[in-house]
Amino acid sequence: MTKKNKQSKYQTSSTSKVRVLEDHPLKHGGGICPTNLKEQKERFLRHGKTPDFHHTDSSEAVQELTTKSKGQIRFDLLSEAEYVLETVRKKFGGGENFLAQAYGKRLTRIEASEIVTSYLEENLLNDALTLIWCNDLPCSARMVWQGPLLKCNRPEARKYSLWLNGSLENPYVREQGICCLMDHEVGTHFFRMYNDGLQPWFSDRKRFGLRGMSSFEGMCTEEGLAAIHTALRANSNFLYLPALVYYTACKSAEMTFKQLFDHLGRYISNREQRWKHVMRVKRGLLDPNDLGGYGKDQCYFEGAVRILRNVDAIDFHLLMSGKICVDEIPRIKRIARMDCVRIPCFMKNVDLYKRKLRQMAELNGLHIEHPKVTPPLAYIKRLKQRQSRVGVAGSSSGTRRKVCLCWPFKLLCN
Repeated sequence: MTKKNKQSKYQTSSTSKVRVLEDHPLKHGGGICPTNLKEQKERFLRHGKTPDFHHTDSSEAVQELTTKSKGQIRFDLLSEAEYVLETVRKKFGGGENFLAQAYGKRLTRIEASEIVTSYLEENLLNDALTLIWCNDLPCSARMVWQGPLLKCNRPEARKYSLWLNGSLENPYVREQGICCLMDHEVGTHFFRMYNDGLQPWFSDRKRFGLRGMSSFEGMCTEEGLAAIHTALRANSNFLYLPALVYYTACKSAEMTFKQLFDHLGRYISNREQRWKHVMRVKRGLLDPNDLGGYGKDQCYFEGAVRILRNVDAIDFHLLMSGKICVDEIPRIKRIARMDCVRIPCFMKNVDLYKRKLRQMAELNGLHIEHPKVTPPLAYIKRLKQRQSRVGVAGSSSGTRRKVCLCWPFKLLCN
């Protein structure tokens, strides 16, 4: 197929579709996104009062998310995260300086939209998705798809949209940062999502012995790979933000909302950025001053570390063939439809790609043996009390789920 014919297969217009919304629909706010973020942010930053978060779900349902295994706080990589943060602090003097150096100067929404359009053109995706800007999105960006039920498996009927946070809280709306964000959302999430829809396991993962797409292991692989790609083309390849998120969750296990907010000033002086990080980890507690919080976002750093420590054992083109975990690669090796799989431009030269990942691993100190940190006993006690209160179910036998302190990453790709 010629390049001209190949382009005509995927693009029907010269520009991507762009929309602007004042408020995001609640269904795109995330699992436990508070409904009163604006008021509580002002309440805390302007008046110093502890936030009182409201949710659409019941307080019991929200708190249950923080007690299940994927929402619990894990500590096995705390030393690695602290190493990254301290190295960045000593080298750049603080988080704001690092972000400016790594991602460049701030862009307007129009400037960023032009870069996104060029990115989509480069990857032959002009008409593949709609770009939506929204200032109150609770994260930097989110990839969303709609279409028929899984059992229908009609890839041509799916519609994709990329939601971008247009506020100053988004650290990636910068000269280089917007491309890094595209490598995260489009280069990772979109391509793996799109490719998965073309595979034989898409409508029946159990039949092929694959985990569900919302599994904890799948989440770590997905977000870990995306975190790596976010840093891949930055001017500095430190895993600063994933490390900060991981570290924030760990420290929440021994600090109140205000204490944690003040403590993070060591690594990032911007008060709005600190608010965002503390809010995301404390949002699932009935009392934000309680010990602990929501540890789901730790998967970005966890997944990135484990992938970077096993670069030479992973077939990355197979990993991009769908929403699969690293240890599932041998299982799908003979059945994956690789002739139709789409790979982002930055991964087509796999030797160069792996060399950059090895350099990233060394830069972030992942070749060093770091000491292990044990969870604070006070946090473990409070977690068990919350589990008992909400009655977190375990197996079908009725036993309660045990406290999960780490993610066992069994690499089976050799």
